[in-house]
Amino acid sequence: MKSRKHSERSSQGMTRRDVLRLGAGVAAGAAAGPFVMRVAGAADAFNWQRFKGTKLYVLFSKNPWSETMQKMVPDFEKQTGIQVEVADLPEIQARQKATVEFTAGSSGIDVWYTSLPVEKRRFWKSGWYTDLNKFLKDPTMTAPDYDWNDIAPGARKAVTQQDGTLSALPVLAEPFIFMYRKDLYAEKGLKAPKTMAELEEQAQKLHNPPSMYGFVARGLKNANATPWAYVLFAMGGEYLTKDGKSALNSPAWVRAMDWYAGMLRRFAPPGVVNFNWYECSSAFQQAQVASYIEGATFASPFEDPEKSKVAGKVGYSVLPAGPAGQVPPFFTNALAVSPQSKNQGAGYFFIQWASSKQSAIRELLGGVGSVRSAPWNDPEVKAKAKMPADWNAAYLESVKIGRDGLPEIVDVTQYRDIIGVAIQKAIEGAKSADVMAQAHKEFQEVLDKTEK
Repeated sequence: MKSRKHSERSSQGMTRRDVLRLGAGVAAGAAAGPFVMRVAGAADAFNWQRFKGTKLYVLFSKNPWSETMQKMVPDFEKQTGIQVEVADLPEIQARQKATVEFTAGSSGIDVWYTSLPVEKRRFWKSGWYTDLNKFLKDPTMTAPDYDWNDIAPGARKAVTQQDGTLSALPVLAEPFIFMYRKDLYAEKGLKAPKTMAELEEQAQKLHNPPSMYGFVARGLKNANATPWAYVLFAMGGEYLTKDGKSALNSPAWVRAMDWYAGMLRRFAPPGVVNFNWYECSSAFQQAQVASYIEGATFASPFEDPEKSKVAGKVGYSVLPAGPAGQVPPFFTNALAVSPQSKNQGAGYFFIQWASSKQSAIRELLGGVGSVRSAPWNDPEVKAKAKMPADWNAAYLESVKIGRDGLPEIVDVTQYRDIIGVAIQKAIEGAKSADVMAQAHKEFQEVLDKTEK
């Protein structure tokens, strides 16, 4: 399709109905983030082949989404003529690589998968995000069917900085949900728990080591900070006081530690203090655990009968309520363009394609969730979805009622390490009040250094 000059686009008229529709769209979208203005002829202005012949280096963090996306990359190359080299590394290694490259001023990374809960403030403060507003608002750079407002409001908020700059395009909002062996639950006459107290009672009834353990969640330092957020919110805890100080010394933090560490100490497999998501998921997938708290997309392998012993036997629900209510945490991940890249335009084309409705449909068919609304209602997704209906329901409801799972501060990694060590110590038997007192002291010291 040939491009038209901007002057030709803007000269085309708009009807009164078009004007009214545009005004309604501005009113609906202004509060949620950048509004992409479209005028007649915009479709003719955009050309997927614009950067044909460009070569991109894309850095992913290994997870079910990245595995699905890599299978789709050849389609992008065919559609655009852009060549893509993908590196898919474990999260910590990928973050280390990005940090080293960006600190050195290297242009070697064009696009990378950014974990906003950890990197948002830090990478923005370091100048490592390209502001994408200039691309999103440009009809020659953004396809007319991209539909920014179809993306969940929470995900749009997550990629927007305090100064209004847009650091990335969301590709995955990872809500934590409850997963359980519905066959074992049925044998005991149990249903998915509505409260944390019910979950604790059910874990005890199903706990029969060494053949079956009642419950599992991450115990490893740093990694355990994400499922921990669920317990903290359910107990009424907050990360910061109204004046920005550490809130880790509140009674809610001690109650949360009593519950989380206690559940893992009593009902999880041996060695859970060193379990990341991989070890937890493996134990659940191998039919060794009755219930599990984890990010929704990590459930995809459970439904693969060639790899999983529990395929077709897993139930999914929103996390049960605590004393403060039902507040599942979610974590937004996105694709960003490096400001040091020499291929920013082509890089934006890649992240636009990867976060589009069409890509989201492919992801849902592969068992990975979506930050978009429309793809969930696609006829093919409804007819051929890999994941069961209760997983879909748990995912959508959790994103709807949940909240960002980590504090929005510069040094989120330091917080995760601090609370991670506290959780490990409590699992091993230390008093919750003692570990939280130490964690509070260390967290306040971090805030004093980084949040001025």
